[in-house]
Amino acid sequence: MGRPMRLPRPGHHIGPVPVVDGVLALALCIFAAGGLLGGQVHEHPLAITLPIAVASTAVVAVRRRFPLVMAAVVSVLAVAQALFADHASSTLWALVVFLVAAYTTAAECDEGPALIGLGLVVGGQFLCEWLDKGSDYPFDALVFGGVWLFGRGTRSWRNQADHAEQHRHDLARIAVAQERARIARELHDVVAHSLSVIAVQADAAEAALLKEPSRAVAPMHAIRDSARDALSDMRQLLHVLRAQEEPDPGEDGAESRARADLTPARGLDDLPQLIATMREAGLRLETEVAAIGPLSQGTELTVFRIAQEGLTNVRKHAGDVPTRLRITRDAGEITIEIDNEPSPDGRSGDHEELSTGHGLLGVRERVQAAGGSLRAGGTESGGYRLSASLPATGQEVRLR
Repeated sequence: MGRPMRLPRPGHHIGPVPVVDGVLALALCIFAAGGLLGGQVHEHPLAITLPIAVASTAVVAVRRRFPLVMAAVVSVLAVAQALFADHASSTLWALVVFLVAAYTTAAECDEGPALIGLGLVVGGQFLCEWLDKGSDYPFDALVFGGVWLFGRGTRSWRNQADHAEQHRHDLARIAVAQERARIARELHDVVAHSLSVIAVQADAAEAALLKEPSRAVAPMHAIRDSARDALSDMRQLLHVLRAQEEPDPGEDGAESRARADLTPARGLDDLPQLIATMREAGLRLETEVAAIGPLSQGTELTVFRIAQEGLTNVRKHAGDVPTRLRITRDAGEITIEIDNEPSPDGRSGDHEELSTGHGLLGVRERVQAAGGSLRAGGTESGGYRLSASLPATGQEVRLR
């Protein structure tokens, strides 16, 4: 399902300098150097102010990779100009560089480093004001503090967007895992039942071939029918796995709609075939199946799979013993009961051992998904009883 998405750590970018930052740094550098060299800005001596202007603007190019370094460099260079030149720079480019430094430390750093960056920017401005004997301390605190708070808000919004994206990825992975678990249960139901019938009928056919070959015809027919049923269910599960969105070339509209129909194929209409298959396999089965429809396709599939799993487990754990299947509907509730007598060797058909696998666990999950209840345990006669109750609603039951 892929590795979990990791949120990026702001302030630790790798790779080449972002184009926007490079362009911004170049534009500021040209603006600052051009103003000094062209005489529009009167800050002397140029031997000091020009290198400081170039270095202060060039560091903007790496602002997102090293935000604290940028804040420290521009602050130190501003103080250096206030000490060794006529006065600290009061040009537009200098204001922009400090504003960018305040925003970047807030937007790219965690809380502690961001506060350090704010201290570097505001402290540098305050020191320049003090060296120039200025009095704009409230203005500096208000402007750069406001930009810093805006950067913190931007960081918070960005983190929320990243977490929302990660949450969507997590939900997608969970949905995939649940769908795989559902398909695994379906595969178990198909394979376990069909292979159990095929194995028993193969033994019967082998025994008949050794004694009376003509009697092997019925078991071979049962093997063929069980294999075809299993193949049909497997094909439908493979259609779900393929999740084909576009029709194949040359496929007409009817075929396209048939491929798009991925609803469960098994339901109440398949119960007679299931009962006949189990009887042909040798299970002494009595049935009482009332008219319980109409139901949603999900509920019909649940009823069918419970009956299939219960009867298969009887044959697997107790053998071909007298068994009774009862499916009734009363007061808005469907009841599926499977009772079996103990086998001659004392086995009751207790399949609680499957509670950690896909057998009884799958039945319980289906019943819980449908909002019903399940009871399973031994009987007074030494047999075993599986009883499930489901709400008889027409709403769609979503199997997890």
